Amino acid sequence: MMHIVPHAIDIGVSPIKAASILSTIGGVSMVGRLVTGFAIDRIGNKKSMIICFFILITSFLWVQMAKELWMLYLFAGVYGLTHGGFFTLFSPFVAELFGIRSHGILVGVVFFSGAVGGAIGPILVGHIFDVTSSYQLGFFILTGVSVAGLILTSFLTPAIKGKGFHPI
Repeated sequence: MMHIVPHAIDIGVSPIKAASILSTIGGVSMVGRLVTGFAIDRIGNKKSMIICFFILITSFLWVQMAKELWMLYLFAGVYGLTHGGFFTLFSPFVAELFGIRSHGILVGVVFFSGAVGGAIGPILVGHIFDVTSSYQLGFFILTGVSVAGLILTSFLTPAIKGKGFHPI
């Protein structure tokens, strides 16, 4: 979400307050990690992941309408919860789906893929902004990718059916 600061500045927020929106995302992300860890222990990985996706999609729809500072702070809070939540979910969800025999490499692949998206996404959104002078299409694409992630997550099942989770 590196483009949230220039987006906020574009809609009239001062640079200092715009930067504080990004800081809010980071701060609330820490809370999201704890809240999601609690949720995982109570309702499981898949339900927690689906809830995170619903909240993420809501935040992306909200930011497309946000035109005032308070609206951007609300976005930062909601998005920050899911941002932290996803980081908490990756490892236990991979373990639930595939066991832990190859857990290290699988989690490495998940984080590597996220890093590739994190590297390509801002460049793509920056290019979209350069062409359209707006972040709206970029936010719309993020929303669409999140909807795809939600749909795909809803179809995930453990690799070994009927045996439940076995750590070894």
